[in-house]
Amino acid sequence: MKTYRLNIWRHDRLLGHFDSGTPWAAEAVKDVAGRLGAADGYRLELLVATDERRVVESGPGGVRVLGIEPLFVKTSLDEHPRG
Repeated sequence: MKTYRLNIWRHDRLLGHFDSGTPWAAEAVKDVAGRLGAADGYRLELLVATDERRVVESGPGGVRVLGIEPLFVKTSLDEHPRG
């Protein structure tokens, strides 16, 4: 399952991002992107997580994961999302 991040700008001002890692993430990103058109001043950048970084702790009780950080790569909105 892929995780997508859609960075959203309006009139060259970053508004934030939309992340989706659900089984229907490609559909969700496509839906959101379709509602934010360039004619209304929006600019979008699509990133897809190709890997992840894990922060772990090792102790007497074993190893445990403290956090997971997706590692995103920029991709074309035309090429993705397709699943």
